[in-house]
Amino acid sequence: MGQNLSLSEPFADTSGAVLSPTDRANDIILAAIWGLSLYGIGMIWCAVGLLRRWAGPNNDRGVTMLSVLAAFLMSTGWPVILAYFAFSNQ
Repeated sequence: MGQNLSLSEPFADTSGAVLSPTDRANDIILAAIWGLSLYGIGMIWCAVGLLRRWAGPNNDRGVTMLSVLAAFLMSTGWPVILAYFAFSNQ
């Protein structure tokens, strides 16, 4: 056990190793899926935050289907909404 941990010959030069075109395409697709997933999570989080803000501190104002649709439409620009939440007084 452990006999293969000390090699007597030097390692091969791997500086010319590149990804195959299919692996490169799959890496790009995976990165896009991760990015879109994180963007979707940000949209949902900001839409819920907007709805919570619009409902008021005691939920005294009702939330209608129109306000839910407006919140999801506005949450497409969720980085701007997060900045608004950060600089608002509430």
